[in-house]
Amino acid sequence: MNIYDQVKVLYDAGLYDDLKMTCGLVLTMSEHNTELLTVSQKYQITVFYGNSLFHQREYKLAEVAFRKALHLKKLINKTKGKGSQPLEVFPDVDVKYKLYRCYMHFKQYRDAISVLEGISSRQRTAKINKALGQLYQKTGNDRSAITCFKEVLRECPLSLEAVKGLLSLGVKASEAISLISAGTSALGSAEWLQSWIKGQAFISSREYGSAIACYSLLDAKSPLRDNVNILCNLGEAHLLNGDYNAAKLVLQRAHALEPLQLRKMDMLAGILAKDKEVKELENLSSHLIAVNDQAPEPWIALGFFCMATRKTTRAVYFAQKAFTLDNSNEQALLLKGHGLLELKRTQEAILHFREALKLTPYRYEVHKGLVESYVSCFRVREAITYAANALKQLGTSARSLTLYASVLAKEQTTVEKAKTYLEKAMRLDPTYLEAVYVMADILSTQQQCDAGIALLRKQLRMQSTCNLHLMLGNFLTQTNEHQEALDQYSIALSLDPNNAQAKDGIEKVEKRCDMAMENTYDMEIEDLSENEDALDRSDVDSAWSDTDL
Repeated sequence: MNIYDQVKVLYDAGLYDDLKMTCGLVLTMSEHNTELLTVSQKYQITVFYGNSLFHQREYKLAEVAFRKALHLKKLINKTKGKGSQPLEVFPDVDVKYKLYRCYMHFKQYRDAISVLEGISSRQRTAKINKALGQLYQKTGNDRSAITCFKEVLRECPLSLEAVKGLLSLGVKASEAISLISAGTSALGSAEWLQSWIKGQAFISSREYGSAIACYSLLDAKSPLRDNVNILCNLGEAHLLNGDYNAAKLVLQRAHALEPLQLRKMDMLAGILAKDKEVKELENLSSHLIAVNDQAPEPWIALGFFCMATRKTTRAVYFAQKAFTLDNSNEQALLLKGHGLLELKRTQEAILHFREALKLTPYRYEVHKGLVESYVSCFRVREAITYAANALKQLGTSARSLTLYASVLAKEQTTVEKAKTYLEKAMRLDPTYLEAVYVMADILSTQQQCDAGIALLRKQLRMQSTCNLHLMLGNFLTQTNEHQEALDQYSIALSLDPNNAQAKDGIEKVEKRCDMAMENTYDMEIEDLSENEDALDRSDVDSAWSDTDL
């Protein structure tokens, strides 16, 4: 066996460490001895070398190797028919695809597009068309992306990622179903597949209520009950619709059914952090890291756990690590943005929220993070502009109206306008607490205690939270209804035993009561003293009267 055959044995055996070292030595020798390898052999060994580097995540070196291989391929094409060449192991299409993956690792999208566009349309496989479609979509070339995804479906009708790509670009569900039917009528008529496509179409068109209904039906009355992917889609739809509790329950169910599954577990971690369920968050993050530390979801979960335990700097680090692993993960940017905001690095936080906004312009949490960042650095006018943009992009909902109103309330001249938006939000969703909280704050500032008490009592008839009881206690304190205020603070403390505001409220009310009792006692003493003085004067007057007689 010659040296080329020996190198190929290493490649076939998958010995990438040995292959990297041996290929490096052999290629150096071939530079000094041109007769050691033919051009075709050198091409193939260079590809072996690039693959071994790629396998070990040395992407820059792999990129250089693949470029050299493509240069050698051009030489081979020029010398065809001028001597016998051994059979090629790697077509240049495969080399270009590997080079594209190297570019993607470093976010060099233009170079990645260029190398894939260098493959003639006749040679493009479904894999290449899908990669091109995703790149075109990422860079805003929607028409070309649609063309590529359609090509993928013609070859592979069950490419559901291609279907998702088309739907996210505005292609109607009926057209996507017809494309699948053209590939195979058996699949196109499958009821479950049509329902899945419709659910994805509803999410893409931001009709989250319809998407929830569609996926719930698939989970309840189809052979897809307890399917983890369906549950993840359902959980995402609930989250996008603003129902965090429903999203949490569905995603927890998905995790229980398949504990090794990572998809959407970063969303679950975010909800657990929001609900301050620290123990559950710790268990989830530890478990996910043990499953796979090369995916973004475990690091995001760990980051949320650090945020919940006030280790904000570590949370920012883990968020960056997750984003390095997947630069299209908006959850990583959200986590990092909130971490930077917590660290008072407001300008950096704004940049990260803006980046997340490019990825997911219809995600409420991104808009809220951006608005909060501008408010925190007292740039209220810009915050109002971004909140108005959120209302425009997200549509009229209790959440978007409340976000806008919360910023309008910061300016004295727009407080009444804020109240109008809040009233509209509460009509749309009478149980949306954030609107109630903002309205209660406004009423408190305006000293409208009776209106505030009425608002909170009405809400407490529907639901009970620590904040509602706390706010009602504050209002009752201002109206000197001390006993009921104490009752409300006590209920708040029972719901959240560590709530410092409830404890302070109880102390203030008790001090007021003590002062009132002292004042009452002092007044009684004064009255008693005045009565004694009056009696004394009466005795004196009587004595003078007796003397006169």
